[in-house]
Formats: sequence, structure tokens, C-alpha cells
Amino acid sequence: MANKDMRDLMRPPFLPPLWLLLAVLAMVTLHEVLPGPAVVPESVRVVGWGFIAGGIAMALYIDLIFKRRGTTILPFRTSSALVTGGPFRFSRNPIYCGMAAALFGLGLLLASAVPFLVVPAFVWVIGRYFIRREEADLETAFGAEYRAYKARVRRWL
Repeated sequence: MANKDMRDLMRPPFLPPLWLLLAVLAMVTLHEVLPGPAVVPESVRVVGWGFIAGGIAMALYIDLIFKRRGTTILPFRTSSALVTGGPFRFSRNPIYCGMAAALFGLGLLLASAVPFLVVPAFVWVIGRYFIRREEADLETAFGAEYRAYKARVRRWL
């Protein structure tokens, strides 16, 4: 796929939630078609629901924070406020961390090895095509304030 074509897949409507859905579908498909060995004991699988619930809760909580601050949660939109409190004290991208956690949780539920390969692929796509752009936009919008925040808080965890 040409570089321009790939960039088009990183614009609306191809937002991170769609990439999350594609990752879920890929994980389930891999589990059904090429599961590999079971790597998660039955007693641990239920923990997957906690990761999924935590990831969803994180996204909903961040959406609430952004609404209260009057800024957008959507990539490719200009932020009107730099949010550094709450979960943003620990990660510059807590929603993406929540999405990755939810995928990890799904992997635990599926219990087979091959679907777990989707998680790092998802993290790579989000980092390469969304986070880099978002960070550049935030640096343009907030300058030194964002650079200081970036220096003290990790991108993921």
C-alpha cells in the first residue's frame, strides 16, 4: 500500500476505535483459524473481563474529563486545553493504554497464543499513525507547557 493510501486510512472515519474493532476481529479470527497453544490457564481467564472493563471505563472517564475541560477527545481536531491531571499524570495516552489493556483482556479470554500478536501490532499502529501526530499538534498548540509535560510523563506507562 502506498504511503499516501496508508495515511488516508488514518483519517476519519478510520479513527482509533475502528482500529480497536479491527484488532478485536483479527484476534477472534486468529483464535478460530490459527489459535496456537493454550497459554492462559482457565483460572486466569476471568481476569480478562477486568482488563476489558478497565479499558472501557478509562475511555468513558477520559471522555468525561475532556467534556468538563471543553476540549475534544477526537484525533485530528485542535485541542483547546492541555489535560495533565487524573490518568494523564501517569500516561500521556491513557485511552490508548485502556484500548491495549482491553485487547490484552480479550487475549486472556481467548486463552490461545496467536491472538496476543495483535496487541503489539495495534500499539504500533496507534503510536505510529495517531500518537505522533497528536503529540506534534499538542506541541504546536501548547509549546513549552506541553514539552514540560512530555518530559515528565511517559507516552504509555
